[in-house]
Amino acid sequence: MADLEPNWRVRFLAGQPPAKVRVRNLQTSIEGPSDAWNRKGKQQPISVSASVMLKEAFDTSSSADRVAGDTVHYGLLSKAILASLEGKGPQHLANMEKPGDAASTNRFSSLRDVVNTIWEDLTNQDANGKSKATDDDEEEEQQVKSFLKVSTIRCFELTAHLPKASLLGGGVSLTRIALFGRDGESRPQPRGMSLKIHDLRVPTLIGVNGNERKAKQVVVATIEIDKFNIDEDVFTMIEAETVEVMSSSSFETLEALANTLAFRLASYLHSSQAGSMNRKGWPIKIALEKPIAVVLADAACVQLSVISSEVLGGI
Repeated sequence: MADLEPNWRVRFLAGQPPAKVRVRNLQTSIEGPSDAWNRKGKQQPISVSASVMLKEAFDTSSSADRVAGDTVHYGLLSKAILASLEGKGPQHLANMEKPGDAASTNRFSSLRDVVNTIWEDLTNQDANGKSKATDDDEEEEQQVKSFLKVSTIRCFELTAHLPKASLLGGGVSLTRIALFGRDGESRPQPRGMSLKIHDLRVPTLIGVNGNERKAKQVVVATIEIDKFNIDEDVFTMIEAETVEVMSSSSFETLEALANTLAFRLASYLHSSQAGSMNRKGWPIKIALEKPIAVVLADAACVQLSVISSEVLGGI
């Protein structure tokens, strides 16, 4: 199976779709993934966003003024997502038919498990992009098993966001995206997965001016790790590493802080997740903002994008 691609590259390959249907921030609660203190099984809020990029424009639906097969019913899409989270999706019900399986309110082992479960219920394809239907299944039967008609989709993007899964930030999200084949092919081609820790607000000693050397100011950090192939929840540890580096900082520039932070995060990933490492490591994007640095601007920002193996000298 091919390696994951960076999410930005999958979006680039998808191009501008002729039509798109989206549901943004569908909210409910969930148990299973880690919370801000890395505790499992605690109830917490979750929001899910889905974007379905179609291969063709919805001409039939628009001309007939009704929802036809050339589009996606966003109301039913929302219901299908909620059903998956509640354990009523087709993949979960199929697993329940196995002897010895029992229902559980704590069905999800991680945030990645949440995203993959919703994806499988909507597309009938597993984490590697392979159809879960057997070779003996007819095409029509395969379509019945999934909510989305994959033969009509150019690209599908799914994001699950845990807004309270961070002690100092705006939560954690995981985004999965896949480009679907042309000419009737239903198996995704390039696919990606990225973890994002949103808006960590950390008091940091940073700046070149004399007043900035006298006291800490809030720096807002957003960390994104692409080609994220790690099954377990590691976002609390990544947050802890980030906060430690920023709290002990005495740099004058955001550029120096970003470089040090990149090295620290790359070291953590390579030491703790060596068994999951991609051939070229993980793409890491770090954005650092100083909200009060420029009085008449919302913030000044520096962004750094690196490959973890290159930061560590190609190991």
